[in-house]
Amino acid sequence: MENEMTEVFVTYDPMEASLIKAKLTDEEIPFNVTGDFNVTMSMETFNTQLGRIAMKRPIKFFVRESDLELAKVAINTDKSSLLDEDLEY
Repeated sequence: MENEMTEVFVTYDPMEASLIKAKLTDEEIPFNVTGDFNVTMSMETFNTQLGRIAMKRPIKFFVRESDLELAKVAINTDKSSLLDEDLEY
């Protein structure tokens, strides 16, 4: 089935989940997320006992089967090197 969604990535880290969301959005790959109660959670919240307990729930990303390979490439491509020239002091 063409519209069937396939799991492409799982994380427990809200910061990593934000990065994955940005990468998939940049590549215009439609996706669904489960366990994403608040990916913009601050590190202060994450560092509390309750925050750590809450993060035991995985954040899972799903894409269409037809976008699976493209999504894997987008997720695994590190674009931070594009900024290297701007970071020289």
